[in-house]
Amino acid sequence: REALAMDPQQRLLLEVVYESLETAGLQMEGLRGSDTAVFCGLMNTDYGNLASCDWDAIPTYISSGTAASMLANRVSFFFDWHGPSMTIDTACSSSLVALHQGVGALRSGDCHLAVIAASNLIFSPREYIAASKMHLLSPTGRCRMWDENADGYARGEGIAAVVLKRLGEAIADGDPIESVIRATGVNADGRSMGITMPSSMAQSQLIRSTYASIGLSPIVRPEDRCQFFEAHGTGTQFGDPR
Repeated sequence: REALAMDPQQRLLLEVVYESLETAGLQMEGLRGSDTAVFCGLMNTDYGNLASCDWDAIPTYISSGTAASMLANRVSFFFDWHGPSMTIDTACSSSLVALHQGVGALRSGDCHLAVIAASNLIFSPREYIAASKMHLLSPTGRCRMWDENADGYARGEGIAAVVLKRLGEAIADGDPIESVIRATGVNADGRSMGITMPSSMAQSQLIRSTYASIGLSPIVRPEDRCQFFEAHGTGTQFGDPR
């Protein structure tokens, strides 16, 4: 009965987290009762609105099945993990802010392992309609980031999870290491041209401060320059400042 009221994002995220543990070579039983932390990024909760449309047929477990907080808490509950567990909504940056929190938890000693996950599934046209009225979506269905022909973005779905561990411990345990996170950073725009419009100045300051936090100086030292970028793009002139 409880599964019937669960947001599909909760069910699918459990599967993806399990797969991430397998990929990392970690056994579920070996982590049971540990201080493993869970940080999840979540922006859309369409299912909760759909499940409560008919007031005479609201499921018994709709509160726990659709609450945003449960996206992370259900993972901790299922795997019996006792570390920090929270769902983070910072709109488009939710997954990366969750990653930032996970890195911080590892560095502060709040946990020895952190699972970072995020979900975005679309079940309702409501957000499409709202975004269209704000002229955010591309009529052609393509996000032309940093392009003079940019006319908006296209929505997509996905669920992902990564497992983080302090580098020294990962090396000592012989874990497969896909990448090393040197630094992360988070800030807010403050007052800008509009609450939905990003600030190029704030973005620039964040990039500079994050580089500086680990002693990198890409302007002075060419070897410190980034070799690959993966950036969020709104496909608009104001949203993708150069």
